[in-house]
Amino acid sequence: MAEGILGLGSAGSTGLNQELLEKLKEAERKSTVGLIESRLEKITQEGGESEKLAEIMAKVNELLETLKPFDLFVSTGVNAFDQKSASVAGSSAIFDAVDVSNIDQGTTTVKINQLAQKDVYQTNTFADKTEQVAGGNDAGDMLVLTQAGRPVYQSDATVAVGDIVDANGGSITINLNGVDKTFNVSATTTYQDLINDINADGELNAKITLSGRLSITSADEKTPLTITESLTTSIGLSLGEKYSTVGKSYEDLAKDISKNSNYSASIESVGTDTNRLVIKSADTGLDNKITITQQGFDLGLNDAANNTVKAQNLQASVDGIDYDVSSNVLVVGGLKITAVEVDTADSSSTISIQSDTVNLSSLVENIVTKYNELASLVDNELYSADSPIQDRSALRSMMEGIKSKLFDSYGDNKELNMFNFGLNIDKSGFLTLDTETFNEAVENNLEDLRSLFVGTAESRGLGTQLKEYVDALDSFDGILSKYQENILKRKDTLEEEKTKAQESLDSKYSLLAQQFASYTAIITQFEAQFSGLKLMIQQSTAS
Repeated sequence: MAEGILGLGSAGSTGLNQELLEKLKEAERKSTVGLIESRLEKITQEGGESEKLAEIMAKVNELLETLKPFDLFVSTGVNAFDQKSASVAGSSAIFDAVDVSNIDQGTTTVKINQLAQKDVYQTNTFADKTEQVAGGNDAGDMLVLTQAGRPVYQSDATVAVGDIVDANGGSITINLNGVDKTFNVSATTTYQDLINDINADGELNAKITLSGRLSITSADEKTPLTITESLTTSIGLSLGEKYSTVGKSYEDLAKDISKNSNYSASIESVGTDTNRLVIKSADTGLDNKITITQQGFDLGLNDAANNTVKAQNLQASVDGIDYDVSSNVLVVGGLKITAVEVDTADSSSTISIQSDTVNLSSLVENIVTKYNELASLVDNELYSADSPIQDRSALRSMMEGIKSKLFDSYGDNKELNMFNFGLNIDKSGFLTLDTETFNEAVENNLEDLRSLFVGTAESRGLGTQLKEYVDALDSFDGILSKYQENILKRKDTLEEEKTKAQESLDSKYSLLAQQFASYTAIITQFEAQFSGLKLMIQQSTAS
């Protein structure tokens, strides 16, 4: 009797089992999921489409870098034709370029006769920086600082923005350049109201300082004012920035002064248990000279010996032109000159500036090299049957755009092209540069070269236009960025298709496995029944 039906069932069956299902599933997977995976690999694998496009984009960016020196709108403001070389002699001044393109060529001679200095004051000595300022503890005692070029007028009294100026009303008149400006004060006018009225004038500034004083200046902070009050209770507006010493230690006073950015103040330890309060102007020059008033006390700040450094202007001559200014920095003809030491009668500092065109040939050679590398890379993909690149038209369009800029005519009358100056195309389509011809043009025809490569805002040159075109290739709407975006979309679509195909395959064979299990159970049942029948037959024949 047979050991099962058609080799199926449980008795040693090798028919409907898991191994058979896996073989069937794998065979079907190759024709579904496998095909999608193959298409994905052409994009993502080493040497695939995504990697190839990245190589091309990298080479495009290398070409872009070689074009930047020939861009009219170069971010540094200095293109290849504006480069300057300089030689410096002397030690009294340091030279820097503010605007290389506008630096005057030739030799500039600088003679420093006097350096600009800050104003520096020190107090008499005291033992403890935390002790009360000596003799400055009565009401109204204060330190008043005034700078010559920055007249500031402050109230004697400390106030708050919400305080009433004068319950009886009145007015404040500010004279600026001979013109009276009157601000009326009513019984309800607060300091904030008064400040708003003064600031609305446009030629004046008013505020409450950190120390709580009403402070008024001209808008330019340079023009002096004359202020008169018609109030029952005087605000006490007068020239100077005021720092109360009442209840203040030396350290507290130093901190109060340093809150003003126009001064610095510190406690300096100058010996054992010996300190001084040192006050400095923040900037150099006579405009920042400090006048100090000690109201109600004396720390020695008005002693001539305690004015340890006296404010003074820079006095210098540049090419025979005399300068008397507050800063040690001058900007002349695009050149930044920083004075660092005083010259002797026989010394000076000089800088000689010349146009630097020595690198033009190598800069153009860089363009030639990077263009040829890009052209070679693109040609390999366009004409190779094994290339993973799908959108070859995008690469052709890119190269056509680059070539159209290279071979176009430039200049105001479109009379200039690269073939006039030693650049050519060989039989393979690559650029070449005849350096001898190009260098002759640098020597004898520099302005035409500038017009060809850089141009003007009205007639942009080859370098400017080609840089803009290449720069736009991977911009938002650029050819390469669009191609890259297309690759990513195709990759995402294929990954979705792969997931769906795999899920469908898994579902199909899960169902088949269930069906096979059912079939196996039925067959096993039949085999059991046949086994019983077989036993009955054997018993009947035996008897």
